[in-house]
Amino acid sequence: MPHSVPVKPHWSTDPQGPWYRWRGYTVRWLLFGLVVNVFQPVADDVEPLWMYKLYQAWIGLLFGAGCAVVFTLAENRFNTPRVKWKSWLIVLATWLSVKVVLVSLAAVLD
Repeated sequence: MPHSVPVKPHWSTDPQGPWYRWRGYTVRWLLFGLVVNVFQPVADDVEPLWMYKLYQAWIGLLFGAGCAVVFTLAENRFNTPRVKWKSWLIVLATWLSVKVVLVSLAAVLD
């Protein structure tokens, strides 16, 4: 017998604010940043290889966290209907802007 009151699933599809779906976006961006940075080549003269790989992992996670924040806010602000081409445009803009900020910070701090 069907329910007289429709039951809404616990994964609501209605946007709930600027941090809607942030967990899923964060996991994806962290994995992306980690994989992309850890599998970069290493120079031959690096003494402790594991330390350099740990540094690469740290930078990758930092990059992924920055992208997750920027992408979540942009996606929930400018693409509430979740149009696919807008999402990909936001992905590219997020990647580019966070990369420019991190490279600029690295250049200033070195």
